[in-house]
Amino acid sequence: MSISQKYKDQFKRLKDLQIRVNHVHPLLHNYYPIAIVEEGNINIFDYNKDNKQFVLKHVEKDYMNIPMGVRAAFPLECYENRSVVVVTGEVFESIANQIIVFHEYVHCYQFETCEMKLRSQIELAQKSVNTKDYFWELQYPFPYEDTEFVKYVNDLFKALVANDRKELCILRQEIKAYLTSEQVEYMVWQEWKEGFARYIENVIKREMGVKENHFGVETGSCMAGFLYRNKINDLQDIEELYFIMSEDKW
Repeated sequence: MSISQKYKDQFKRLKDLQIRVNHVHPLLHNYYPIAIVEEGNINIFDYNKDNKQFVLKHVEKDYMNIPMGVRAAFPLECYENRSVVVVTGEVFESIANQIIVFHEYVHCYQFETCEMKLRSQIELAQKSVNTKDYFWELQYPFPYEDTEFVKYVNDLFKALVANDRKELCILRQEIKAYLTSEQVEYMVWQEWKEGFARYIENVIKREMGVKENHFGVETGSCMAGFLYRNKINDLQDIEELYFIMSEDKW
């Protein structure tokens, strides 16, 4: 059985699920390339508008040794540097896993709209280019476990849950004063990039009756929800969303 035949029904189920939840955000009206890593190959499927299904467009040897269970999105040189969702086949086995594909769709959407423009304005991102630190987003030594930072985050969550705009503003300023300017840049970037994706993921999971993802520090997803609830940002203009998060414009 060819890999196209093997995953034909799975892609159909993924598409059907996307249609059910595409009201959550306009980005879900788009389809993005999905690469399935299997048997040493990166098999890139893309959406064909004519027959309205995902079709195999390119096969590349997996020289990166991408691990089983990968859930990611990043530009692939072999596919004209387009941002591609990269997964292994078991992602199709449950609705919970399929929803993670939509989390990665958010990153494709960010990349195709304003991510590179924003990166050019972020000192930490530019520094990483100069030092060829391509994994800075994953490896930056942010003080997640610092006692004072943890206290600030706990207080921040309380303010978010209470929808206390005044207290939230005060806490954001205190956190930013406590951190270095570089740490603040990193925090806001992660809030915008991962936090927004987590927010979309959890909205979909909530609608589908699936357990939400609340792993780790998730101020970004809570911030996105707060800004939306208070009509500060409709979450469609994600470039504006970044600057609201960065400059605390509420």
